[in-house]
Amino acid sequence: MTVTINADDPRTIRAIEIASEADYWLSGRTRDGRQLFGVPSQREPSRYYIVSSSSCDCPDFRNHQDSVCKHVLAVRLFTELARAEQQPSSTRARQTRRHLTLIS
Repeated sequence: MTVTINADDPRTIRAIEIASEADYWLSGRTRDGRQLFGVPSQREPSRYYIVSSSSCDCPDFRNHQDSVCKHVLAVRLFTELARAEQQPSSTRARQTRRHLTLIS
């Protein structure tokens, strides 16, 4: 999966902010094994959205299904960074930058 980070996109900036708080997310799996996260709302910290790498139950995702919401972007960013950290350091050093793309 490729995660594109666009410094000019406010949704991407908010996704980075959300991903930086991943220690506070809830996590689990669906019956078929897909990973899910409970990601707190930025406006209502007591509200959690159920988020996967492809869906979210927030109003933005439901209303704009032609693009992903900041919560899905945050989950994608977090999972790719976690996957990269799990690789041995020698493997990480040889890899090219294929997971994250910075658009300026």
